[in-house]
Amino acid sequence: MSELRVLVASVAHDLDVPAGLLADALAYLTPETEPLVAAQIAALEAAIGSGADVGWPDDDVRFQLLAILGTVPAARAWFAAEGIDPAIAEASLADLTPKLRDYGIAATGIDWLAKVVTCGVFVLGRLQFEPAGAENAWNTHIPESGPLDPAACDESFARAVAFFGERGDTTTRGFVCHSWLLDDQLAEYLPAESNILRFARRFTLTDTETTDAPVGSADGDGVTAGDNAVAKFVFRRPLAELSAITPVSTLERAVLAHLAAGRHWRERAGIMRLD
Repeated sequence: MSELRVLVASVAHDLDVPAGLLADALAYLTPETEPLVAAQIAALEAAIGSGADVGWPDDDVRFQLLAILGTVPAARAWFAAEGIDPAIAEASLADLTPKLRDYGIAATGIDWLAKVVTCGVFVLGRLQFEPAGAENAWNTHIPESGPLDPAACDESFARAVAFFGERGDTTTRGFVCHSWLLDDQLAEYLPAESNILRFARRFTLTDTETTDAPVGSADGDGVTAGDNAVAKFVFRRPLAELSAITPVSTLERAVLAHLAAGRHWRERAGIMRLD
């Protein structure tokens, strides 16, 4: 058994990767494909900690999974060398588990998975953050790990300021977020003090569009990116399957009622300044 095969199997076990995904990926690994996978792992390893994008010469999800898993040991080594709390390191890399389990590579997006294993995303309590980018603000992401408790979010934002400050960023003074959770239409359905709306009110919307550009439709009646995001993150299934859903929460009822009325959800962008 090759070293790469053993390595990938070990990482998959650590991260509780679904057995079916792993079996398919290992079946893809042959003496002919192994050098290609090894080269992609090397490309990912070279990008660790740099924020650089990595190209993908093959869109076969088995190839991509092998390369992602094969990069995890180098990512762990980078976290350790940087002196980053092991709990942060493991929590950050553990984002691979729900993404692979609940969505798979294609639905998650290989660029996100690559960002995780090249140490471009840090889990700091309830929220995930990326280093400051072009907007001179830290990018904020919301893992599916329970309620958006306001106190837990306060702690995460404070931890992010301290974490990035310790890593040399003492000038950034804000956070940005791009998410369906910032869609102001949610206020039509949810109580004013719901955790979702309290989180959204932290951000000032910066986009000017009131509706998403339709996907695959030029007449404005097509599916939006927001519709797809809500279906994915609220119900963990494609939009086309929502007709079979019986809602069990206020949010689920809101999502379905909005769509049943022929309306669309939006992904919105916002910023939260610290000054």
